[in-house]
Amino acid sequence: MIRRFATRLGGAGLGANLGANGFSQAINVLAQLVMVPLLATHWGLETYGIWLVLFTIPYWLGVGDFGLLGAGANDMTAAVAQGRQADAARTFRALGAMLAIIAPVILLAALFLASGPLASWTERAADASGDAAFLTVMLMVAYGLAGQQMALAQGGMRASGAYAKSVYWITAVTVLEVTALSVAVILGGSILHAAAVYCIGHIAGALGLRILLSRQAPFLRASGRVGIGAELRRLLRPALAMAIVPLCFALALHGPLVVLGAFAGAAAAPAFSAVRTLSRAAVQMTALVSTSAAPLFTVADAQGSRAARSRLAMLSVATAIAVLVPATLALSIFGPWFVALWTDGAITPDRQLAVLLAIAMLLHGLWLPLGNLIMAINRHELFTWTFLVLALAALALVALLAPTMGANGAAWAALLLDLAMLGWISLQTRRLGLLEGPLMQNFRQIFSGRAR
Repeated sequence: MIRRFATRLGGAGLGANLGANGFSQAINVLAQLVMVPLLATHWGLETYGIWLVLFTIPYWLGVGDFGLLGAGANDMTAAVAQGRQADAARTFRALGAMLAIIAPVILLAALFLASGPLASWTERAADASGDAAFLTVMLMVAYGLAGQQMALAQGGMRASGAYAKSVYWITAVTVLEVTALSVAVILGGSILHAAAVYCIGHIAGALGLRILLSRQAPFLRASGRVGIGAELRRLLRPALAMAIVPLCFALALHGPLVVLGAFAGAAAAPAFSAVRTLSRAAVQMTALVSTSAAPLFTVADAQGSRAARSRLAMLSVATAIAVLVPATLALSIFGPWFVALWTDGAITPDRQLAVLLAIAMLLHGLWLPLGNLIMAINRHELFTWTFLVLALAALALVALLAPTMGANGAAWAALLLDLAMLGWISLQTRRLGLLEGPLMQNFRQIFSGRAR
């Protein structure tokens, strides 16, 4: 039903993207629900903990391109929308050359760290991997490098208008990897076997997506001088701004728990974490729309279609309001009761904490869709550096309030952070004119009573 509604308002492209992203998120949630008890039961908590640490390696490699893949995907999409396929091909080749250069550097750095400064940690993982901890680490590094190649191919698919196809492909790879890992673990496999399964799956997935891309967008295979230096310098500013986005969210979402535990005691963190987890579920639902709209928004902006751009922005915000207003009321009223039921009485947050984080959820869910769309046109440096400063200021506020207010102090800091971000994003949205055009004029006429 939601997909049909999105198709009617935003076109078939938005409906397809929303369906693909919704399916992908459902598969990822299901995979977590299956894998956590399976791995913890068959491996034990210590080995499972080692695996979780190893699994952060691909994440850090994912941000190791300094935001160039994300900025490049936006740039290629805009170029194709304007009929500049040759420019898109040049950007694609430059990004591919960059990955080819940094891959051996990353491998050498991993070899040095695993056998040098991190050798003591590697030795602790030896038993869990069957005395093959070093090989396990290198397999996870290779998995991360394959992920970079997959991200580049997905950027090309997005530029050619096949974003939904790439999401379905990557989701299929995830299903195969999780299935193979489950079988390996049930048969007694160690974390070495798990790393091998994921590495092989990702390499095969990246190769398959490149084949799919070559059929979908043959113009990206055009030959010519790469000009890697000029291309990367051109993308450097938006890329650096994009590279700090994960850091900003890490500080805003996970940082308060660390500071809260340090200044109010570890007992204050679980209540804040439980209620925040509930609030994040609702925000992630609404973010699906803006994430799905982002490729189409890039095209609309590149083609100068203010009406299409305004329609997509308004749809993203309207969806957030429709979902988050009732979610805010539900979390405020039933949040403490639900958390107590969920944790079998182990965590019982007070009403004020639930209300504060519910309001923060609403504010966050209103600015996040607009932020995603601003990122889609590579103008995110208008807010990312401000986000970084505000996130750090919010952590300082947690440290100030936590000793006397506990978890409620962290909730006040989260609320003020999201309020400030909503104000700043709204200002940038107005400056860029993202919500201007015929659609907004019609809305103004309707609400002012002047519509015919």
